[in-house]
Amino acid sequence: MKRIRIIKTTFFLFISSLLFQNVNAQHGGVRNAILQTMQGIYKSYDSVKYLSFDVRFNYGSDTLLGKFDNEEMHGQYTLAGRKAKYRLGDIDFLQNDSFFLAIYNKDKLMLVDEPKTSNMGSQLPMRSQIDSLLEAYSQQYFMSIDTTQAENSSITLIKTDTLAQLNLFSLQFDNITKLITKIRYEFNEPAELDSTVLASLRAAAANDTLVPVQKKKFSIHFSNYRLDNYDEAVYDEGNYIWFENNVCKPVAKYEDYKIYYTKPQKIFVETVPE
Repeated sequence: MKRIRIIKTTFFLFISSLLFQNVNAQHGGVRNAILQTMQGIYKSYDSVKYLSFDVRFNYGSDTLLGKFDNEEMHGQYTLAGRKAKYRLGDIDFLQNDSFFLAIYNKDKLMLVDEPKTSNMGSQLPMRSQIDSLLEAYSQQYFMSIDTTQAENSSITLIKTDTLAQLNLFSLQFDNITKLITKIRYEFNEPAELDSTVLASLRAAAANDTLVPVQKKKFSIHFSNYRLDNYDEAVYDEGNYIWFENNVCKPVAKYEDYKIYYTKPQKIFVETVPE
């Protein structure tokens, strides 16, 4: 789970913190053009009957006192209307008309919830965070859109305000298919240093409140787009769970997994392997 926490949880918490700031967006021609372009991109994912693709997540930093981050995680997505099956690292996800399941294979636990959305195109990696950035915080960035290249176009936001949480955001997409090929973020974060090292730095700088920062980079690469789908049986929750006296239990393959059943229509149930 270490890789998931570094690449997914840590960064998602960082980017989600943008949502708690009170900033009014300014509307301009470039911003509107970008928003219109993004709607066209989203339509490519929302309207297709089914779509599969591979993803690669990279998370890294510059070096500060010998400390740096360099992590990589691979995944595969299949989106099919209300249904989806995808894998990120060692975690499997499944949604059908009745359930959403997250299977944490390394930790041997399973989350069972209600379906997250009626259109799995909305589960495109970082989609909601991109929307928040473009719609609510665009006035903190210089924005541009380049559609002059033969194959790929790009949307770029560069920090112009000290309130901006990102130094740079860029999104590249295919001109013909309107499918995303790469998303990149650059930002600063307080460095995680040993308390002794931090105290030494503060003493040398004669600044007791010094907070050293590291430059961080997070990117998602999209590749191998294909019009593939699984057989309908693959989306059956019966491959993972079954019910006995209204208690959710794992099938034999996952018999040593703990289940957290959190569908809001039911009382919270936790089943522990026998």
